Amino acid sequence: MEFINYQPTKIVFGKNKVDSLAQYALEYGQKAFVIGPVLCEAIQPLLARIENILSKKMTFQTFYQVEPNPSIRTVDAVVKMMRDFEPDVVIGVGGGSVLDVAKISSILYGNKQYTWDFLFDTFNDFRKHYEKMTNRLPLFAIPTTSGTGSQCTQACVLTDTDKLKKTIFHQDLYATLAILDPTLTLSLPPAITKATAFDAFSHCVESFLRSENSICNLLAKEGIKKVTKNLPLVLKENRIEYREELMLADTFGGISLSNCGAMLPHPLSEIIGSYTNICHGEALAIVYPPFLHHTLQKYQKKYAALARYLFPTRKFSDEIDAAKCFIEMVDTFMQECELNKHISDYNMDQDTIDHIHMFITNLHLPMESEETIENILKEIWSEKER
Repeated sequence: MEFINYQPTKIVFGKNKVDSLAQYALEYGQKAFVIGPVLCEAIQPLLARIENILSKKMTFQTFYQVEPNPSIRTVDAVVKMMRDFEPDVVIGVGGGSVLDVAKISSILYGNKQYTWDFLFDTFNDFRKHYEKMTNRLPLFAIPTTSGTGSQCTQACVLTDTDKLKKTIFHQDLYATLAILDPTLTLSLPPAITKATAFDAFSHCVESFLRSENSICNLLAKEGIKKVTKNLPLVLKENRIEYREELMLADTFGGISLSNCGAMLPHPLSEIIGSYTNICHGEALAIVYPPFLHHTLQKYQKKYAALARYLFPTRKFSDEIDAAKCFIEMVDTFMQECELNKHISDYNMDQDTIDHIHMFITNLHLPMESEETIENILKEIWSEKER
């Protein structure tokens, strides 16, 4: 057994821990640059809370214009404002899009030599430990959703000028500090709660399938258990203890993903999301049932291990029986949470579907055989009885 596990981010977890934000930030200086999402009624009280905490002890400037699937142009605008303000610390408050913008901005602020082509072409392997970047600002990640795991990964997903989502990997993209405060997720609407939680579930499943890293496999199994148990509960009753469990699952998934990597559902969902307005979590929900069913034989032992972890007292006749149990559990869980999405729910025209299909086929993704990918795509696009 051999593996490397790396997680340099300091994690502060608990209810109302965000109230200590200024105390942590003052360790790095007096000026903070706060990055947040495009303002809406739901997020304004939360950002006002952050500003009130900082205003008592620090000078700060804000950028509240990060869109879903953020573009590199948004990052350029952030970095320009940062260089004018000259902060001592960068604070990202929001979902994965905001955190990714904050992460890359903390590096680009003091490194004018980096071009987007260089970043995308050079830092594209999550397994590599690249040469250290200089002049990086301290970065605080404060997630307001429980799903992306960005607060504890070395990945940054951005939309390039060609409208494709691309990922930059570098160990200096890990946050300096992550404040995980489940009270910040209490105002999340059900649709975002479901989509982000399914993203966390996907991180756990895919990292478990990909690696034999014992630390991450344990985190991944527990993350799957927490999401499948607590997402149905929180959709029925918005209680803080359920939100805590989902935030833990999100963190477990992020740590596992950063060390073990993703599998086929992630690039498929990101490509679908690049050409449509389907959010990442829902795109994953479209991809997952076909992926699980068409990889049953290949990952039989892994699926069986998950079933035995989730149902420790259940007796299975053999590996295939246990593996099928896991897939059936996922199907039931998705139906219960109304995550059983299909491409027909989004009114996509046939030209768009054909373009996405051809793009994916021409990529020759190495994660599964061409036959498996083709079968999964056929099932994704197939007409289905509503």
